[in-house]
Amino acid sequence: MRPSVLAVALLLAARLTRAEEPPPPPAAAPAAAPASTRPPQDPPVLQPGQRVVVVLKDGQRLAGKLVSQGPEGVTIESSGASMQLPAASIQLVALPGSEAARGPWPRDPNRTRYLYSPSGFMLRQGEGYVSQTELFLTSVGYGATDWLTLQAGTVLPWVLFQPSTMPFVLAVKAGGSPSPYLHVAGGFQMLVVPGITEAPAVGFLFGTLTLGTEDLHLGISGGPPFAFNKSTSVLGAAIFSVSGNWRVGRSVALVSENWIVPVDGTSKVVGSLAVRFIGEQLGVDVGFLFARGASVPIPWLDFTWHWNGPER
Repeated sequence: MRPSVLAVALLLAARLTRAEEPPPPPAAAPAAAPASTRPPQDPPVLQPGQRVVVVLKDGQRLAGKLVSQGPEGVTIESSGASMQLPAASIQLVALPGSEAARGPWPRDPNRTRYLYSPSGFMLRQGEGYVSQTELFLTSVGYGATDWLTLQAGTVLPWVLFQPSTMPFVLAVKAGGSPSPYLHVAGGFQMLVVPGITEAPAVGFLFGTLTLGTEDLHLGISGGPPFAFNKSTSVLGAAIFSVSGNWRVGRSVALVSENWIVPVDGTSKVVGSLAVRFIGEQLGVDVGFLFARGASVPIPWLDFTWHWNGPER
């Protein structure tokens, strides 16, 4: 295991065993945020005369100067007019530009995988994505149900050279979350190359166990490889990956994925470290792959655009 994954594992263990301190009390009780986001924290005291942002429970955001604040609600002055807002309608009151005023963190659109290895998190029904990996592989994933995800992809530039042998990727993943900190999945991934008679399809079966939340988690995947028209695989009896994801900010996470592949009686290790940039619908992974014995790391680049993501 590379040091980057070990660090993520230690951070995850500390996160799960340490009692979380409650956030300071907001001006009004905030709506509960899902486990995948961090709750906004308001300043402990807001003084009259300060510029504030009032977020209402229906999603409206009102900016103005704080006049008064109490159990009955908040009064602000905006454009020369005074507005009295009852406590029952207020989600929170915060300073402009603060993390609380910006709202909860968006969900990681790439939470269902690390770089290539799958995580135990699933797409929700109707959620999907288009991914471009290494400017080479184009793939589409779709949540057929909350527990079943289908994926297909191909190498589009191949059609310009020899379309009759154009390769494509197929994958099926099924899983769920027995608890907020335990996520399991299984399935297969397969590469098909038409016109290749020796081994027209290769792939592997996998099982995945992920521990943690969407913002901090550790995943272990493993399973046997297979190749049609071949009785044995040069990859040995099974291949494994150990991966980690640590979200260090609203729009940034660190990802490490490390493969252990038995080849001809020896174990080959391919590690990685990447930075994930997180948007509302777009996820971008930029990093490097490190293969044992290789003197130069291999760049990694992946763009993923999502649609119909679940509400935060």
